[in-house]
Amino acid sequence: MAFIPIQRRGVADQVAEAIRDAIVGGRYRAGEALPGERDLALQFSVNRNSVREALQRLEAIGLVEVRHGEATRVADVLTTAGLHVLPYLIAPGGRLDPSWLFDLLELRVALLSFTAELAAQRATPADLAAATAAVDALAAATDPSTIADLEFDLFAALVAAGRNRVLKLVGNAVRNVFVHHRALFVGLFPPGPVDVTTHRAVVDAIQRGDAAAAREAGRALGARLLVRS
Repeated sequence: MAFIPIQRRGVADQVAEAIRDAIVGGRYRAGEALPGERDLALQFSVNRNSVREALQRLEAIGLVEVRHGEATRVADVLTTAGLHVLPYLIAPGGRLDPSWLFDLLELRVALLSFTAELAAQRATPADLAAATAAVDALAAATDPSTIADLEFDLFAALVAAGRNRVLKLVGNAVRNVFVHHRALFVGLFPPGPVDVTTHRAVVDAIQRGDAAAAREAGRALGARLLVRS
């Protein structure tokens, strides 16, 4: 089977990204009207079709509301958007929004607790091996960048062990935020060595099949990062 030729990045994509960044950066507020298609086309030096396509893409991800014959308005992302916009909200314009970071880390506490509990009920020997390997590597790590990667590797291993497809998608969204703003998260981890007592408590509880203990150990593990923020 032949591959389809790679297409160059479209003008509409670039326009959509610029408008998206303006919205999440606070230039336009929820309910506020964007400039009309003609005005946007002039500002971007593109044709109106490209602007129209860009707005349709932003509408599809819940950032704007497009109504025929009316101005396109910025949507309230908390009621219309999904997790895919989170990487752009947490650090609009490359500047950290501490409130979004706190909310994300607070959710991570709950996710680690829940995933550890599910893992204790559903983990396979291969899942246990992956989680143990991540903790063993953490015990030997001292570089903050490596530590950050391994912390998320453990999180991913627990999510996989939970065998919950929706949870896996949520975990993917959290991982995407990490990938998008890696330097930001690396800064949360001081140089090692890492105290992996809590990490091992999670894995040990999973190995024993003790869901309650895994849940509490997972919560304690998540809280460590929350406190550092």
